[in-house]
Amino acid sequence: MENTLIFELFTLFCVGFIGALTPGPDILFTLRNTLNYGAKAGFLGLFGIFLGWITFLSLVYFGLTHLLNGVLIQGILNAIGGIYLCYIAYLLLKSKPVKSNLMQDSKIPLAQPVQTIQSLYSLIFKGYLLNLSNPKAILFFGLIITPFTQYHLTLSLAILLLSLLSAFILAILLAVFFRKFVKDSLFDRIDKICGIIFLGFAFFLFLTSYRNFINF
Repeated sequence: MENTLIFELFTLFCVGFIGALTPGPDILFTLRNTLNYGAKAGFLGLFGIFLGWITFLSLVYFGLTHLLNGVLIQGILNAIGGIYLCYIAYLLLKSKPVKSNLMQDSKIPLAQPVQTIQSLYSLIFKGYLLNLSNPKAILFFGLIITPFTQYHLTLSLAILLLSLLSAFILAILLAVFFRKFVKDSLFDRIDKICGIIFLGFAFFLFLTSYRNFINF
């Protein structure tokens, strides 16, 4: 019985780890922040995403996933998520070339540390909203956790959360390592590429929202 539990939890960890590294808005946001502005920005954005995971996993833990599973609710949430992704894409596409310095991202003189700190920690809020912008995440968590709900839900949620964090921390560490090989001229291209990809994710959410409204 113990060996079976260990195998199940190991399987859950692997699925969560691989799923976290699958290209998506969250991992793209984290990599972009780390490559452009360093580890601190990467971890601040990750903390916001982590809060989003906590929100979704809380719904799973308390059995409230049905609140987001309705066709109409899914349609509304997808539309809102698409709008937010378009906003993030707009910010990236209109951004001007900057050097790999987080202080420059705030576009505030160094003599104003309070406002600079506010700009840094806005990454947490952006990460949180970005994670919540994809309501399909609740289905991801729900489907993965379902086989484990009967006997060890709390442990399974903890293992899943650990797998997601491990994957994102690995991504940040790799980005920090490769960051020193990236020239400043490439940072603007990273923003533009990420902006285009975010528009693609937004289009997908709008399309999903439209289908949900049609089926309502």
